[in-house]
Amino acid sequence: MIKKFIIILIGFLCISGMFSQEIGDQRNISPTITIRYDDILSGMTPSSSIGMLLTIDDSKYTGFDTTTDGSELRILMGWKWSIISLGTKKIELISGDVETVNMYSFGAKYSILEGMYTAMEYVRVSDDNIDGHEATNDYLRFSVGVDF
Repeated sequence: MIKKFIIILIGFLCISGMFSQEIGDQRNISPTITIRYDDILSGMTPSSSIGMLLTIDDSKYTGFDTTTDGSELRILMGWKWSIISLGTKKIELISGDVETVNMYSFGAKYSILEGMYTAMEYVRVSDDNIDGHEATNDYLRFSVGVDF
């Protein structure tokens, strides 16, 4: 499983580098790797994600990311320091079945260094009224990421 993930990650980074274009001194497509800490107010649950960001201009961007285990996939949009995302999340029911539900988040993203950022997001998972599953409370997510 780890070997497969490493091979996919290396292939992802190589293809991203081949297709990225430069606008002046800045590329408009950048692969990202992020470490996330979910539900920071009730104990931090770490996870990681990989994705792509498309820089539209100096203050706007869009893109997507997914967790490395494939349980979340989302589309990102941002302007200056803000970030909004729409996506899906796989949840496990008590019966052992897996169901996909909607997920929304919004928050702030701040550049720490060139190519490194941190983000704080409010995350809402729409898993209310699903039989055989206890609803997920809304939570705060803290992230530290790197753009290549």
